[in-house]
Amino acid sequence: MSADEVSSSRIRKLAARLTDRDRLILRTLATHRLLTTHQIAELAFDSPVTARHRMQQLEQMQAVDRFRPRADRGSYPSHFVLSPAGAAVVAVDAELETKPAIRRARRDRELGLKSPSRLRHLLGVNGFHTALQAHARTHPDTAVERWLSEREMPEQGLYSQRVRPDAVLTWREGPSQSTLALEYDTGTERLARLVDKTDRYAALLSLDPRTPDGWEADELFGHQRPIVVFVFTTTHRATQARAALERTSTTAPIATGVWTPGTSPAEALWLPLHTRPPRLRLARLDTTALPSGAPARPESGSAPARGRAGSSAPSTVDTWFEDDEIGLW
Repeated sequence: MSADEVSSSRIRKLAARLTDRDRLILRTLATHRLLTTHQIAELAFDSPVTARHRMQQLEQMQAVDRFRPRADRGSYPSHFVLSPAGAAVVAVDAELETKPAIRRARRDRELGLKSPSRLRHLLGVNGFHTALQAHARTHPDTAVERWLSEREMPEQGLYSQRVRPDAVLTWREGPSQSTLALEYDTGTERLARLVDKTDRYAALLSLDPRTPDGWEADELFGHQRPIVVFVFTTTHRATQARAALERTSTTAPIATGVWTPGTSPAEALWLPLHTRPPRLRLARLDTTALPSGAPARPESGSAPARGRAGSSAPSTVDTWFEDDEIGLW
């Protein structure tokens, strides 16, 4: 048996032992690549102890693999990736070929060898998602209506030549709803790079959705005008970045805020550019973050003729496990 194969009997035995919650965890690992014990607890458990115990069981069942980055330099939480067998189960559940899934799972085992800054970025974006899911599990009037990771965008044929959000999401709270382009900042990029991103978003959002480029952008953001949310990890970095952003004349709708793991991104953490406190809840960024003078986009209509591969792009499920490496890796 080759390295990109798992026996069908092993897949069936593992699948028979998995609960619906286990399958949710495995599917999330398939799209997010990497989660910590804390993030898994946010995603699906009421207790970190219960989450840790079940992840130990899933590891013993060889559904997931575990590592601790830089274990020789202090205490670090357990990090989990799909095992080849776990990836194969997800693929079978989705009626996909297992070999690409297994190859990707074997590559993801190497995430522990990546640079700490890349791991921090990946975990930060993933943690934003699991924190919202934790909030939604305890607040029935809220929901993550859509989450599209950077990895999934080109796999679905949803991409732009101009921008590459860390995630695109739609968050609902009661009657309020916001569509967001997430930019998670770990403090390693030059401020000029952040300013350049705002220019690129402004150019993208000014496109007519009836044109090929504009249509692709419109599909990426779910036919909504997104708010570009810059997520910072420290107040100092947020203050510096906000000052640089406010010196621009961008027409892109932008909000900034400081978020740290263990808190809910749904809370009043976010401040649209060129405005003063009070800060707003995430779902209230739907209209308030639009800068004055921002041009209105024409309404999207039928799809125009498109000259790139996006017109026949496969669905999310069909491309979870494509072989090409995407994003930071």
